[in-house]
Amino acid sequence: MKIKEFFKNTKQALGIKPTDEVSNKRERLEILLTKLKESKKRLKKEFEKSDLDHEKKIELEDEIAIYKFQIKKGQEILDKKHKK
Repeated sequence: MKIKEFFKNTKQALGIKPTDEVSNKRERLEILLTKLKESKKRLKKEFEKSDLDHEKKIELEDEIAIYKFQIKKGQEILDKKHKK
């Protein structure tokens, strides 16, 4: 996955507006990864609530899986950028 595609997909998921961006790609990626990790933690806390119905838990599991994938891909891109 290219960094441009990663940013586009992840910004849409997190609702980040273009004015929130920093000019350096590495800094933007680090900020984006931080926001993804925070969102994943928030979803995990919500998932742990016992009063959720089965459908809602399944939806949350899917969202958490997507965030995990995005974090993994973002971290791979960041690692490549640091090696350069």
